[in-house]
Amino acid sequence: MAIQSTDNKTNTATTITSISALRLSANYGATLGVKKLLTRVPVGKPKKSNFFRVHASEEMAFQGMLLEQKEANESYLVVPNIAKEISELVTAVQLYAAIDRLNNVSLIPVPLPGEDGNRNPWHESLAQAVEMSKSNWIRITANMSLGGYDVFAAQASLSEPEWPEYDIEAFIEVAFRGKIISSLEHPIVQSLLGRI
Repeated sequence: MAIQSTDNKTNTATTITSISALRLSANYGATLGVKKLLTRVPVGKPKKSNFFRVHASEEMAFQGMLLEQKEANESYLVVPNIAKEISELVTAVQLYAAIDRLNNVSLIPVPLPGEDGNRNPWHESLAQAVEMSKSNWIRITANMSLGGYDVFAAQASLSEPEWPEYDIEAFIEVAFRGKIISSLEHPIVQSLLGRI
């Protein structure tokens, strides 16, 4: 199918042979001289409808102590010496840099194995899914009867993710802006301990 376009100023016609010639590339912003800034980095498991990839580099992962307030859907990073004081409230996790098909980045927290070297089945299946996502576009769905996550791989040969030029420290800084607990006097800790 040929489509004709006319430039009114010069009265010249251009013939476009296919609709695909009109499609913008995924990185069209780069060709315009603009750069997408890192302003928000959600922390949590991907939505069940989202295909995602995890960065394959070990340098794009971060171990830390996480305090999750599930009711408020908020996550806080806790300084290690404070985490020791409130160990029953925090979880040791590996935060993995992830990206979805719309080039939105996030951090996926995967609980680390316990002192016995084991994880519960949910955490283990999430860890396995994260490993698979380093080389394949996948999505995950909770399977309550199985007690873990079902993993679905993309059927098409999808293009590789276009990672932004930021390191894991930048992801952490944005994800936990205003959400780092460095004192037992932090209002979240005080509330969880029943002091306020």
